[in-house]
Amino acid sequence: MQNPNSTRTLWVLQGEAAQLFEQLRHAVYHYPGDWLTVTYWSELSDYLPNKLIANVLPPNQTKQLLGRQYQHAIFDATVGFNLDAFAMLVGTLVKGSVLILLLPKDLTSWFDQDSLRWNESQNPISVPNFVAHLTQTLAEFGVSINSTSLPKTAISVTPSLLVKTDDTWDLAEQQATLKQLLNSNKSINVLVAKRGRGKSALAGRFSHYQRCIVTAPNKSALTSFFAFAKPTTPFFAPDELIAQSKIDSADYLIIDEAAMIPLPMLGKLLQLAIANNCRVLLTTTVDGYEGTGQGFLLKLLSGKTCQYFHLHTPIRWQADDMLEQFSDRLLLNGLLTQDNSPVTGPSSTQYSKVERKDVDTLKSIFYLLKIAHYQTTLIDLRRLFDAQNLSVWQATIDNKQIAAALTITEGNLPDSLITQVWQGTRRPKGNLVAQSLVAHAGERLAAKLRSVRINRIAVMSAYRRQHIAKQLVQTICDHAKMQNNDFVSVSFAYSLSNYQFWTACGFVLVHVSSHKQASSGGYSVMALKPLTESGCHLTLNLKQKLQRNAYWLKDIIDLPFNQMLANNDNPLLTQNLDAHDLDELAGFAHFHRPFEATYSALCRLVHDNQLHQHSQLQQPQPLSLPVLSALLKSKNNQSLIINAYQLAGKGALMQTIKLEVKTWLIKHSNNVIFDKSTHNDS
Repeated sequence: MQNPNSTRTLWVLQGEAAQLFEQLRHAVYHYPGDWLTVTYWSELSDYLPNKLIANVLPPNQTKQLLGRQYQHAIFDATVGFNLDAFAMLVGTLVKGSVLILLLPKDLTSWFDQDSLRWNESQNPISVPNFVAHLTQTLAEFGVSINSTSLPKTAISVTPSLLVKTDDTWDLAEQQATLKQLLNSNKSINVLVAKRGRGKSALAGRFSHYQRCIVTAPNKSALTSFFAFAKPTTPFFAPDELIAQSKIDSADYLIIDEAAMIPLPMLGKLLQLAIANNCRVLLTTTVDGYEGTGQGFLLKLLSGKTCQYFHLHTPIRWQADDMLEQFSDRLLLNGLLTQDNSPVTGPSSTQYSKVERKDVDTLKSIFYLLKIAHYQTTLIDLRRLFDAQNLSVWQATIDNKQIAAALTITEGNLPDSLITQVWQGTRRPKGNLVAQSLVAHAGERLAAKLRSVRINRIAVMSAYRRQHIAKQLVQTICDHAKMQNNDFVSVSFAYSLSNYQFWTACGFVLVHVSSHKQASSGGYSVMALKPLTESGCHLTLNLKQKLQRNAYWLKDIIDLPFNQMLANNDNPLLTQNLDAHDLDELAGFAHFHRPFEATYSALCRLVHDNQLHQHSQLQQPQPLSLPVLSALLKSKNNQSLIINAYQLAGKGALMQTIKLEVKTWLIKHSNNVIFDKSTHNDS
C-alpha cells in the first residue's frame, strides 16, 4: 500500500518575486529539506538561510543536477520559464517533496526572459500560446494558482513536510533487469527508462559483476552511478576515451546519459568498443531535455545488433506520481496516441498554413516532429508555440495530420549590418542562412533580399515516399512567392537522400560548411530555390562560386563534390586570382572574416604567387607567404604547422597568416586592380 506521504506535490504562487520569497521564508526556515532553488535572481540571502544559499542555481546551470537527488525545491519563473531547467529540477526531487512554482503577477502582459534562448530577437517577447498551455495543464490537474501568498493552511496540512516519508524502494524490477543484463550475449545492451527509474543506479550495480569503465557527458552526472558502483570503476570523459583509441582491462564500456553526448562522438565510442572487443551498456532517457530518446536510439543503433531493457517502475518517487504526470503533460513527453495506419479510399491531401493561436494543432505538430527528428527538444516546443517570424504548415487527409513543416522569414537587413556581418564584427540572432551566405560565402546580396527558410519538415512514416513532403515544400514556395520573397532556403546535414530530395524540389546547392556538425556528424549544406530575377542572380553567383571553390575544398572536406555539383568542369571558372578573391583576402587580413570562409581564395593566392615567382627571369627570391603556403600544402594540418614554426597555438597561426596576406596585399596593391564595387554589391 502506498504511503500518502510519498506523493510529490506542486504548489503555484503568483506575484512579484520579492514578495513571494518573503512569503516562503517561513516554510524554508522551519521545514527540513534541501529547498533547491532555480531562479534568475542572483541574491537571495535576505530570504534563504545561509546553509541553503549553496542550493541556488540559475536556470542555465541545472545540468549539474543530473544524477542527484533533493527534497523540496522552488522554481522561480517570474522572469522566465526555462522548460529544460524545470524538467531537470522535477527529475531530482524524491518522494514526499514539494515543488513550489512561482509565476509572474500578470501572465497576460508577461515578457518571458527565456525567449532570448529560442526567439530570433534581442528582447524578450510575450508568450501567449505557452501561457495558454501552462494554465490549461494546471487546470487539468486541479492545481490552483494562489495570488501573492499560499493559503494559511497550505503548509500546516501538508504531511510531506512534517513527517519523514517512507524511503523504501521497490527493487524487484531492478533485480530482474540486472539478472537479464548479466545473461545477455549481445555486444550492445541498451537500458531505456524515464527519469527516476534508477537507470544509473542499475548501471552502477552492474559494475560489481563485470570489469567496467564508465563515460558520461561529465563526471558530476554520475553521482547516482557511483553511489551504487564498484568504487574502483575508472571514469573517462568521452573525448579522452576516443583520443586513447584503445580500451585496456575492461570487458564493458558503460555510457551513462548517452543522449546528451553528440551523436558522432557516440558513434566513435561504439566503434572503439567494438574494435577492442569490449561490450557496451548504454543508458538513456526516452524523453525530456536530452531530446527525444526514441528517435535518438533509432538513428544511433540503426543496423546494429542490440538488446533493449526497460525500467518502468519509478524508484525516486511513487507510481502514478502527480508531479511526474503534470511534468509529462507540460513538456509533451511521450508520443501522441493516434492511428498511424494510412487512410484508405478516395481522400485528397490538403496543404495549409496553421493558425498560430491553434494550440492543440501546434501540440500535435510537436509530437510529429519528435517522431521524425531525433533531436527535437523543449526549445523547439517553445519556439513552435510563440517564436516570431515563424510559420507552421501542415498536410492533412480527412482532418488527420500527416505532415508538417516550419518556416522562418529572413533577409531585408540594413546595409550597415550586412557589412559588419561580412567583416565578421557582428553576428546578431536570426537569419541563419542569409547571414551564413554573407559571412562564409561572401555574398552580401543574400541578406539584402527577402527570403523564407524551411527550418523543419516531417512526414508520418506511413505516408512517406508519396510526394507529400515535396508538395508541402511547393506550397511553401508558392506562398513565399506571393509574399514577394526572392528565394526559399534550406540548411541540412548532407546525405545522398537529403540531397536528392531537395534537388527534386528545385533547390540548388550553393554552400558547404567546412566542419562537421557536432549533432549529426555530417557536413551542413545550404540550398536555394530562386523565386525572382534577383533570387536567380544570387543563386547563380553562389552556385558558380561553389563550383570554382570545390577545386580546393575537396582536399579538406570529405564530400562527393563531383556528384553534388553539375557542370563542375565549367571552363569559364578559372582558378586565376580575381577581384572577388581580393575582396575576400582583404576581409580576412584587415577584418575578421574566418580562415575557412577564405580558404579557396587563399589557395588561389598561393597558387598565383608561386606561378608569378617561378616566371621571374632573375634569381629566385625567398618564397613569400611561407607559413600560409606550408599550411595549404599540408591540407590544412594546423597542428603540424604550429609545431613546425613553433607558434603558440591556433590564434598565433592565424595572426601570422593574416600578417603575410596583409603584407602581400600592400606590396602588390599597384599591380592588381581592386574592384571597389565588390565592397558594395557581391
